[in-house]
Amino acid sequence: MPWTRAVSLAGAALLLAPVGASAQGTERQRMACMTDAMTLCAADVPNTRRIERCLRRNYASVSPACQGELDAASAAAADRDASGAARQAR
Repeated sequence: MPWTRAVSLAGAALLLAPVGASAQGTERQRMACMTDAMTLCAADVPNTRRIERCLRRNYASVSPACQGELDAASAAAADRDASGAARQAR
């Protein structure tokens, strides 16, 4: 049914999570990437990990705002990894 697909796509707005600390991503990430996710990655909805991988695979086609959020999320993840490695080395 068409309405079921619409509900699934609306769910993507709530679940979209490009590599954030939270499983649901931030409001800023959702707003920046929702349209790209629904346009480029509709087949991956509602699986947020698959949506993220799809957005990264299609990075060149993703909007500049979403690219910025993907880049920021990657940098934050790298910082977390570096902090964790530093703590383990102590």
